[in-house]
Amino acid sequence: MNRRTGYRLFIMFLLFVFLIGCSSQPASDQGADENGNAGKSGQDAAEEKPVRGGELVMGYSADASSFDPILGNAGSDHVLLYPVYDTLIRFDSDLQPQPGLAKSWEIEDEKTIVLHLQEGVVFHDGTSFDAEAVKFNLERANSEESRVSDLKNLESVEVVNPHTVKLHLKQPDSSIILALSDRTGMMVSPTAVKKYGKDYAQHPVGTGPFKLVSYQRNNEIRYEAFEDYWQEGLPYLDKLTVKIMPDENTRINALKSGQIDLSFPMSPANLASLEKDPSLVVNSHPEVAYHKIYLNTTKPPFDNKKVRQALNYAIDREALVKAVSFGRAEPSYQPFPKGYWAHDPSITIPYDPEKAKQLLKEAGVGKVSFVMPYFPSGSYERLAQAIRGQLEKVGIEVQLQPMELTKGVSEFFQEKRHPAYLSRWTGRPDPQQTVSLIFSKDGYYNTGGQSTPELEELIKKAAATYEQNERAKLYGEMARIGILEEAMHIPLLTEPATAVMTKKVKGYEPNLLGKPNVSFLWIQK
Repeated sequence: MNRRTGYRLFIMFLLFVFLIGCSSQPASDQGADENGNAGKSGQDAAEEKPVRGGELVMGYSADASSFDPILGNAGSDHVLLYPVYDTLIRFDSDLQPQPGLAKSWEIEDEKTIVLHLQEGVVFHDGTSFDAEAVKFNLERANSEESRVSDLKNLESVEVVNPHTVKLHLKQPDSSIILALSDRTGMMVSPTAVKKYGKDYAQHPVGTGPFKLVSYQRNNEIRYEAFEDYWQEGLPYLDKLTVKIMPDENTRINALKSGQIDLSFPMSPANLASLEKDPSLVVNSHPEVAYHKIYLNTTKPPFDNKKVRQALNYAIDREALVKAVSFGRAEPSYQPFPKGYWAHDPSITIPYDPEKAKQLLKEAGVGKVSFVMPYFPSGSYERLAQAIRGQLEKVGIEVQLQPMELTKGVSEFFQEKRHPAYLSRWTGRPDPQQTVSLIFSKDGYYNTGGQSTPELEELIKKAAATYEQNERAKLYGEMARIGILEEAMHIPLLTEPATAVMTKKVKGYEPNLLGKPNVSFLWIQK
């Protein structure tokens, strides 16, 4: 493709994004008016009028790793952060960008993005949300203290006027818009950050529909409706309480006894019985997340590529789907699930234990044994045991180590104590975010910093590519190198995101990210 043709494609993309940004449809979990203000849409909205007031109690599998968006490191955080923090951009159920705190946007050229902000918005502490606040947040997200790397191509933030900011990029980056719907786009109060400093996470202040009023770590989080919320008539609930319940059976019992109104996430193992309960509603939806074995390629035995490759062939993914997910999942061979536009259907990994044994022999490392922490709840326990059994058949010993989720994430990704970690990649709104985080040598979730010059070049090329089919081809090439050749991590399977709720809970709308925003639910009295 010559430069002129590429630029024409880029201009077409700009027009597409501009039309989306100026549309009157925000995230599908809310619907909208002409200013991007959220209302309800979907079947519930069509059949039942939202009811104001009351409290919803949710049972959730994990606590937040941090209530400071730029310091958290667990994908499960988002559900707990959404009530407190609005994002600059939202997305609909299919991960298409929609207006948020930025009511519209435009791209002046391939390295300049202009955001037009909602007016009359205030943070929970009374601080005005304006262009200066956006500049503060984006520069903070891009600082050395941040664990967020989505804005690495951001060169500077220019305040044009109180309600307009201009983003200047070092190079074109196709992921920036949807990155602003993630942690990067969660707006925190500059006043609160300056007041509390390093203790800000204990005093989170956003522009979201709820204020956090009490927090008992690993126990309970209480939110109360923000009276000055910028979207008129929202939220519907007066209070939202989240009970941290890692054990799924505990959540099921709490749901059936009326202690909680909604439980998320739920594994496939319990769905058959729950679907038969006339008092409950089961909502399952595809998501971009997938279960995998993270590897630290600097630690034995995974500093040997052939050992890593052997794991890929020693895993019988079809058997895992049947045994662990009771057929309600899909095998995973790459970072993107079947049906998603970035998925490459030509990439598969056959179950071949003989090839795994041959690779181990070629590795010349003798007996292979490693410790693998995992979160012992729901399907993870069955998954861990099944993996250990499969790897034993090719001569690999796995020492399973049950570990609370936030502790496991911290020990593996920050402290880098372990050679492997069984967990889940929870996905990102834009596939470019995913490949940058898991394949780039500087990616936070690429614990060992394993990469190749070709991978790095592909990541850079994809960032500067805006045509979707071309992007998909590049992501397929990355998957072949990162998974099939380098075996940087071991993909296992992808399950649907499932919530179970009582019939009085209304307005629940899932999305492809698999991280629901429960802020705009209501209770049918």
